[in-house]
Amino acid sequence: MKKQMDFFPGIRGIIALPMDTTSFDFVYLDCDPGTLQPSACLYLRAGGTQDYAGIQADKLISAPCLSFIELDAEIRRLHAELDEVRARAKKKFYRAHAAAAGA
Repeated sequence: MKKQMDFFPGIRGIIALPMDTTSFDFVYLDCDPGTLQPSACLYLRAGGTQDYAGIQADKLISAPCLSFIELDAEIRRLHAELDEVRARAKKKFYRAHAAAAGA
């Protein structure tokens, strides 16, 4: 369902459509070529399909929020997502550390 809304003062005619949000993730290397140690890096996994107020969809990390409560919920969702990424990365690093200590 399309709904006409004003998201920013002075910008009219923006159509709110459901969008997939970008998600955080990480890439893990068992052996970084430069250090020969495990390493990881966070990245944004693009998922947005609808540009918003001149910002490209692949740069957005949330759906449009029409109130502070909605924005706060998105921030909490992102925190939770980062906590989940942290937990997965922690397992990878500790598993590598345990394997190295056992060798």
